Amino acid sequence: MNDQQLLQLLDKYLGNACTPEEKQALESWLERYESPFGNTAHDPTPRLAAVYTGITARLQGEGEMAPATPLRRLRWWKAAVAAAVLLIAGAAALWIVTRPAAMLTASAPAGESAFVELPDGSRVWLNAASSLEYMGNMSRHGRRVRLRGEGYFEVAADQQHPFEVQTQDLSVQVLGTSFNLKAYDEDAQLETTLVDGKVAVSLRNAPTRRQLLAPGQKLLLTRKNTAGAAGSDWGDFYAQLQYNTPTKDTIASETLWRKGRLQFRDQSFAELAKTMERWYNKRIIIADATLNDNRFSGEFRKEDITQALKALQLIANFTYDMRGDTVIIQQ
Repeated sequence: MNDQQLLQLLDKYLGNACTPEEKQALESWLERYESPFGNTAHDPTPRLAAVYTGITARLQGEGEMAPATPLRRLRWWKAAVAAAVLLIAGAAALWIVTRPAAMLTASAPAGESAFVELPDGSRVWLNAASSLEYMGNMSRHGRRVRLRGEGYFEVAADQQHPFEVQTQDLSVQVLGTSFNLKAYDEDAQLETTLVDGKVAVSLRNAPTRRQLLAPGQKLLLTRKNTAGAAGSDWGDFYAQLQYNTPTKDTIASETLWRKGRLQFRDQSFAELAKTMERWYNKRIIIADATLNDNRFSGEFRKEDITQALKALQLIANFTYDMRGDTVIIQQ
């Protein structure tokens, strides 16, 4: 429950207006969150009053609540203040520390990209069909974000608060840097490409699998169930460290999508189809599996999906049928 919901429930409790179910839920919540402090006092009312005091004081300090106190509650507190005063620091501080932070989400639907500036000053570009979750108060709760899909990060430097990006499988830790992270859940490969600075990439379920990247390096993790996968053993993945040769005036090919350019290198039809689905917001069905024997390298800029398919037909022998938002490709 959020602050306002908790305050409303506390207000009902202190005014003896709670239903039995609400009363039980609130007292169970108090026992659960007070347990680290070893509080075994039988009467929960003074402790709940202390929690209410702590929350309202914090919200007033943050400018989220006007400094007003209902009279009936004030009269009740005069009787309970002696019992509550020693508990305010423990119970109120516990709620401040453990209360869930407000989570915000930025997203880019299929066929589009998006930009978001985070509360700490970091900037993130999201590729199509991607989303980023982050805390509304990063300075207080830490600089940890969660990425689904692909994002390009320009991280604001802060030596005291390292920045961390989590995906379903990876954790990327940085201090101040620029990098591209591609981690769509449905893709066979995860890519982390460092443009500037330094990052450490590790598996969330096996933190000892860790790789430091220098500018121009890319860590490619391929799921072991992928045909032809090879590299160092990283649990569920094979890992390969690749090197680019970045110059002052060039941009890593993995980040060209920020410029409205879709570049692909040595991809199978199935791999390219997934990328094109997100890029053009279309469903692509490859009806003939033998078409995956073809490999594609190239770049699309302002081409629509029809123009892109016609360009691919110069490389591979196939036909396609457009049915609304679905493209069926066959031999």
